[in-house]
Amino acid sequence: MNEFNHGSISTAKRLAFTYELKRNFTKSIKKLLRKGVNQNPQFIKSRYSDIEAKKIVVDQGLGLVNGNQLSWFYTAFERDDKDPLTNFTLKFINEKVDKNKKILVTGCGTGIMVFHLADQGFKFVEGRDLLPECIKIASILKDKFDYTETSFLLDDGFKPFQNGKYDVITALHWVFSAWMGNYGNKQIENPRDYDVRSKLLIDFFGEYQSLMNPGCLFFVELIDAVADYRDPFDHPIGLESLNIYPVRFSPEQVAICGKEHGLELIEKRLSVSYGHQPRTTFVMRKN
Repeated sequence: MNEFNHGSISTAKRLAFTYELKRNFTKSIKKLLRKGVNQNPQFIKSRYSDIEAKKIVVDQGLGLVNGNQLSWFYTAFERDDKDPLTNFTLKFINEKVDKNKKILVTGCGTGIMVFHLADQGFKFVEGRDLLPECIKIASILKDKFDYTETSFLLDDGFKPFQNGKYDVITALHWVFSAWMGNYGNKQIENPRDYDVRSKLLIDFFGEYQSLMNPGCLFFVELIDAVADYRDPFDHPIGLESLNIYPVRFSPEQVAICGKEHGLELIEKRLSVSYGHQPRTTFVMRKN
């Protein structure tokens, strides 16, 4: 992982100031070019402010990575609606889940998805993350912007602790990245072996059994096995792409692994336009 320079708050403020000037200028130009074009009608205004959130990140000493670059803690608040799989998940939950149902967002980061669901009217949304820095930022934002329907806990997504039961659980972005060893954990050996992959997913599903109410929806984002036979020269970095997120699954394998724990695959969505590899979000339902 990249190293954070916790002591360079003044440097982070200087870089952030220049960065935001350039970013606002670019946004203004794009807005002028899009004048008259229909905008996204589903846009939901957040209670929290992106600018305030970024200031908190800097003030907490988390604004820099490698000493001279703005960190992903800072830039995470610019995600907007760029990721089609996140959009799919949020739309699915908002349209098909009762607002009183209890939601768990694993790998919640600084709380962006948790806050979005709360802004949509959900009354019980809990976020968990392995990184204490993420939980700290999310908790500050929760208190500052009065997100009383949310809570945040430090937790290992591969060994989640019992804190009640949930009607919706999401595991987006982080699972395939953790299997590659990006969070200080050990990288998976023999990641292309079918049996290795099956055991990983069966064990992962099993860890969440005790957290699921009957009918619980479990959204899991994984690298699609189509990446196994994707021509590497179809990828911007060519042969190096073969080793990026090598733990991959076909829908058939996901369905088989889910049945081991009474999970039915009810929906899936593939994205090839965003991220390093084709990804699929699988919607599993607890029988």
